[in-house]
Amino acid sequence: MSSFLARRIEVLSDTIFGVAMTTPVYSLLLSSWNVHPADWPSVLSSMLRPAFAFGCTFLFSGIFWISHHRRLTLTEAKTRRFLFVTFAFLFLIVLLPAPTVFYGQYGEIPWVAALYSGHLAMIACVNACLWVVAIWSARSRPRPWPLVVGPGILAIVFLLAAGVSIYDPRLGPLVWLATVLAPIADARLTKLTL
Repeated sequence: MSSFLARRIEVLSDTIFGVAMTTPVYSLLLSSWNVHPADWPSVLSSMLRPAFAFGCTFLFSGIFWISHHRRLTLTEAKTRRFLFVTFAFLFLIVLLPAPTVFYGQYGEIPWVAALYSGHLAMIACVNACLWVVAIWSARSRPRPWPLVVGPGILAIVFLLAAGVSIYDPRLGPLVWLATVLAPIADARLTKLTL
């Protein structure tokens, strides 16, 4: 990939990630509009689920952002197809505030919890595919296949969370805890820092 195009993609992706990571904070304000300000326990309890959703989205977006930038340093793919798949990945990131707000307001409903986990699963699957393409097109021999383990773990965790959330929306967040395995596996297998 040309250095100019790589820099443009980095700038665009930083902007998109910034929007996706900060926009859900407005759901905290929306959650307290129907509560009288003097009743502060009600205000705080109404903000609990949206704050949890915002925190999760911020954390997961940060994980995807780090993965994306690590992948860009490795990328030698120069095809339009790779560029379009990268744009699809960024498009899924920019859509992330919508399921975050839904989950923050109605997370106890199975289809809403599955929608949120499913959206994260789509992002993780496209991210893993981009890693496979980047590694496949790498000129170094042997190719650094261990780099795809972390993104693969994220895809599996979020797919599992989406399936579990259909049956019990409270179990999805428990499955999300396994996302910590991705950076741990990445660090152990690749011996790389962020």
